[in-house]
Amino acid sequence: MIRQVAETLLTRHGYTVLAAEGGNACMKILQEYPGSIDLLITDVFMPGMNGRKVADHLHTLRKETKILFMSGRSNEEIFGHDELYPEVVFLPKPFTPETLLRKVSETLGT
Repeated sequence: MIRQVAETLLTRHGYTVLAAEGGNACMKILQEYPGSIDLLITDVFMPGMNGRKVADHLHTLRKETKILFMSGRSNEEIFGHDELYPEVVFLPKPFTPETLLRKVSETLGT
């Protein structure tokens, strides 16, 4: 449900959204989409393949893509003291539509 709401919200605010239902579907899009992808928004825990594995794979394909993780758990609970890519931003759930829009804009530098 969060994916659908985020997709609608971001599209209404002028963003092009490539939505995927789970990690495996996301991987397929990342491999096949010919255009640039500025930002990956992913939940840490998803069906099929978790968001961290998707982000790790994305980093090998498209190093310039920024990553916005979201989760109901804290950043420290999920990642501990692991170093994340500098492009990674974390958004704790729950969040408001305004918070999502602000975080996307900040991450993209727009």
